[in-house]
Amino acid sequence: MRPALLFFVLVLLGGCAAMGPEIHSQRRSETDFAAYRSFAFFSPLGTDKAEYASLVSQQLKAETRRVLEARDYRYAPDAPDMLINFTFGVRKHSGYHSFPGSVFYGGFGGRRRGGVGFGYQFPLGGGTYPYQESILGIDIIDARTKDVLWEGEAINRMRDFNKEDLAPILKIAVEKILGQYPVPEAAGKDGAKTPEDSGSANASAESP
Repeated sequence: MRPALLFFVLVLLGGCAAMGPEIHSQRRSETDFAAYRSFAFFSPLGTDKAEYASLVSQQLKAETRRVLEARDYRYAPDAPDMLINFTFGVRKHSGYHSFPGSVFYGGFGGRRRGGVGFGYQFPLGGGTYPYQESILGIDIIDARTKDVLWEGEAINRMRDFNKEDLAPILKIAVEKILGQYPVPEAAGKDGAKTPEDSGSANASAESP
């Protein structure tokens, strides 16, 4: 691969990583998500290949609990409304880019703002380049019927995958995926009283 083409491929992949993962999700139609307020984890998880919890599973469970409990969902391992399962994998790919013409580097202020610009013209041509994709999938399942209610995935594209980068990748991916889950408004936020509110009101009424 030509050095110029390699440089722009690396910039492109670096830009994809900086923008965060690509998120996709889909839901089962006519589902009343407000009826699902407690959760636990499916067993065995798709990220466990043996009869023990992998490090990936442990982090995914911790991140999921953090996100969902912050949104007033309750962790209930004995009698949950929904179960959560994970899948995760890294795949190698080859891409091809063609850059016809020349390249212009924007300078101070950028050309659109009337700033100073500078450039260098050279033929770029095309070529292949290797990259990797990490794909995290989260399934939310009806605990009673075992039907999938909702599923989401995060795709990260990177030039090199290092295990040292895994923790922040999983943290951001879980946040972004569950950010698309149709979370109903928590009880009490629209003026309705929660059991705790009612108890507080009764205690106040009984106070002299």
